[in-house]
Amino acid sequence: MGVTYRVILILALSFAGILTYMVAFEDQYIYFPDSEFQQTPADAGLPFEALAFQTADGVMLYGWYMPHPDARFTVLHFHGNAGNISHRLHMYRRWHALGLSVFAFDYRGFGKSEGKPSESGLYEDAKAAWSELTDKLKVNPQSVILAGRSLGCAVALNLSGEAQAAGLALETPFTSVPDMAAHYYPWLPLRFFMRSRFDLLESIAGNSKPLLIISAQNDEIVPEGMDERIFSAAGGPKTHHALPGGHNDFDITSSPAYEQAWRTWLPKLGSHIGK
Repeated sequence: MGVTYRVILILALSFAGILTYMVAFEDQYIYFPDSEFQQTPADAGLPFEALAFQTADGVMLYGWYMPHPDARFTVLHFHGNAGNISHRLHMYRRWHALGLSVFAFDYRGFGKSEGKPSESGLYEDAKAAWSELTDKLKVNPQSVILAGRSLGCAVALNLSGEAQAAGLALETPFTSVPDMAAHYYPWLPLRFFMRSRFDLLESIAGNSKPLLIISAQNDEIVPEGMDERIFSAAGGPKTHHALPGGHNDFDITSSPAYEQAWRTWLPKLGSHIGK
């Protein structure tokens, strides 16, 4: 066996080994949950009710309902792939200041929620949260805004297909997980082997709800242009704002513009809709 052949064989085996490992443990590259809570809405001066509710497949989830006394709309929030709801109090406080009620919960495996995250599992979690909000808490479905950030955009969009909500807000969305993998690992054919899809680009064309997309101009995680592809493919009435800032701080860096984007979009959901 020649030296060149041995080198090629070693490289091929190494390539196959890396690909096999990343496909087998792809969840480790997607989900970064944190079980420890940093604070509660009370620390941010928000009234709240802690809720525990069960999914159709028997997983117990944990969330916070933060009502606003004069709210016409309630934000049902789907967070990103890391941390837990306690890391996002600045978001809930800002929405509350805009006159919105908020229901935030942790996916399975995040925070105090049981189980292990998966794409199908997160979709089940979203359905359970919708049921908790509209059936148990008696919030009018047509006054609910489905709001997702990053990975949560795919979860919100999936639920949007069957939930009669008032609108859909997607912040820092990406086209799909395989597209993300192809961008970060262009030398590996991961897109052909991944189990997780979270495919916004494929699903967004069927959207008919008022859509708000907010992207970060200096996003260091989502590749440039994905937001425009999603916006172009989206059906229904739609609005897009690209704000200065990074993936995780655009709403802080551009706080006044972020709040104004929401203020100008809310009236498009219909003044006739009540809580």
